[in-house]
Amino acid sequence: MKKTFILFIIVCIPYISFCQNKQNKYYKPYRFSMSSLTKLPIGETNRYGFDMGFGVMGEFTYTLDQKAKYEISIEAGFISTLSFDENSIDINYLIPAGINIHYYFFDEAFSPFIGIGYGIENFDNGKSITKNKYVLKPTIGISYEKIKVFARYGIISEYNSIEIGISYSFKERPCGCFPTNN
Repeated sequence: MKKTFILFIIVCIPYISFCQNKQNKYYKPYRFSMSSLTKLPIGETNRYGFDMGFGVMGEFTYTLDQKAKYEISIEAGFISTLSFDENSIDINYLIPAGINIHYYFFDEAFSPFIGIGYGIENFDNGKSITKNKYVLKPTIGISYEKIKVFARYGIISEYNSIEIGISYSFKERPCGCFPTNN
């Protein structure tokens, strides 16, 4: 199922890209962004292996249509995790990577959005509790020009987490309001 979904995405992106209006020189569907986020496990944190995490993510985004309502992105990052014990604090690392699809409600500078992501989290805290886990991440957020604020709910079979973050894109989200050649 996972391989079929990834193959479907890989086949659809070139087709949609080919079908776009190539005459418009202002339309650049690619952009890169950096995110800062915090990750908080839900429920008993011993099963997750840490109490909280802070980190950065890099995201490469492709806008799928000229109306700029749909986007697909690939992200990877680095999260430092903290585990609080009675007498100590343990620091470990989490390396997440994933693919996301977002839907923007408005084709304007300000737009709320929803999305879904699927990825892998590689975490080895010495206990092998959570190593290479697949995670599904429903997302909500608000976008304004180059800034995006988001919240994600990470769903893994044994436990869940909340991620809250802010993202800066090095280029504004393209809009469908650009001039066209007639």
